[in-house]
Amino acid sequence: MKRALIVLLATILLLSLLTACERGQDNAGIQSSQNAETSSMPLPDSLPAANPTVSVQATEQGLTLSDMVIRITSQGHTATFQLYDTTAAKELYEQLPLELELTNFRNAQWMFYPPERLSVTPQEAYHDGAKGELGYYAPWGNAFMLYEDFYARDQMHRLGVGLTGIDVIAEMSGSARVEAYEQNYTSEEASMRISVQSNGNTVVFELNDSRAAKELYEQLPLTIAVEDYGGIEKIFNPPEKLGTSDTPLANAIIGSFAYYEPWNNVVMFYGYYGSASGLYELGKAVSGTEHIANMSGTVQVSITEN
Repeated sequence: MKRALIVLLATILLLSLLTACERGQDNAGIQSSQNAETSSMPLPDSLPAANPTVSVQATEQGLTLSDMVIRITSQGHTATFQLYDTTAAKELYEQLPLELELTNFRNAQWMFYPPERLSVTPQEAYHDGAKGELGYYAPWGNAFMLYEDFYARDQMHRLGVGLTGIDVIAEMSGSARVEAYEQNYTSEEASMRISVQSNGNTVVFELNDSRAAKELYEQLPLTIAVEDYGGIEKIFNPPEKLGTSDTPLANAIIGSFAYYEPWNNVVMFYGYYGSASGLYELGKAVSGTEHIANMSGTVQVSITEN
């Protein structure tokens, strides 16, 4: 009797193990399929992929990511978001750039109000928001950036998913600028390009159409001393200070070309830095980025052809 009971228990245990293995294989297949769907979403060059968990949840709703990327800057902090291919996201994108005020809600999100309400559909609604999402609350007409997970009994609508700067959203407040990613760069035919020559090497930068970039452009050509600062940037001081109205704040990466207003420094980054109060974006390196770190002594800064 005891032997029969032992055999019965062993058989049940074996069947349980086999069932668990089959479930594990099924889950792995589902996860693989979800990852494949996420990796197929289009992303612009030089930006990281969106949060895969959030992207999969959106995919289950039938949402797909578009090639529209925006950045939101406040208090020297910048976050970038990739928008979904929805009517509401497109309508927000068409209203950019915007200068507006942020309002905090329940210590989980920063809200702002686009000038025109966005069009939403019931099938796009959801309740469980994740940190790093950009969304829209139709009853109030406000967009919001989540810096904490957030549940809403009323319906929210996804606009986009965070790519960079998710951890600094909480530090934003007051006024903010919302703009298309790199929208300040002019077309290839009309762009302002400059070259910086040092030690036989040349770095070419493409400037944006900000006031500061234009005022630097008007001071060229320059033969000027360059210095290293902090082991991540090369700096020089233009003869005349630059005006920074209508100039976006910088979120510096390798190849960023910027202006630090407090010290009247033009900055060429060869390391990652991020944002800082008073640091404004002038443009980006389009060739020769690898030579920035080796600049020294006197450099020649001049206008170059496209």
